[in-house]
Amino acid sequence: MISYLTKQSNKQSNNNASHAMAQTIGENSAHQYNTGLVSEIVYDPQNPFTFHLLLPFLQQLGHQPRWQLWLSPDSRMNRYWINSLGLPTQKTVSLNKLSTEKSVEMMEKALRSGNFSTVIAWLPVVSHEVKQRLQRAAQQGDCYGFILQPSSMPQANPHYNHVHWH
Repeated sequence: MISYLTKQSNKQSNNNASHAMAQTIGENSAHQYNTGLVSEIVYDPQNPFTFHLLLPFLQQLGHQPRWQLWLSPDSRMNRYWINSLGLPTQKTVSLNKLSTEKSVEMMEKALRSGNFSTVIAWLPVVSHEVKQRLQRAAQQGDCYGFILQPSSMPQANPHYNHVHWH
């Protein structure tokens, strides 16, 4: 009996981060995620904690038959790193060294396509019009989009200096 309770307690602890993320993003009463959302996340590049909050959610979405797309301005995503995070390497696509304009264009097309459960892009602060386009594309494709912005990036608006969940 004690062994069973310990396993249940450990299982509950392991699910807490995923549950918290679902509640933050917006889980409905049927315990299904509301899709078609684009969220901006401003993070401190010296503290990877933000990615650990997002990770359980990305791992759960990795069980879908759809792909995950990472748009990075820097080097290509390391398959070993992706695998070590528990993300599906066989369903993960990484595009790198894209201009901001190309990244926004690719993100919008990928969100709209319906082929991806998640599209993650490192972008600077984007205009309200761009955010609306991305939001509509995510709704059409029934998927999630995450715009990651390092806090060290120049901010066009001082009100964007914290995490935004939409």
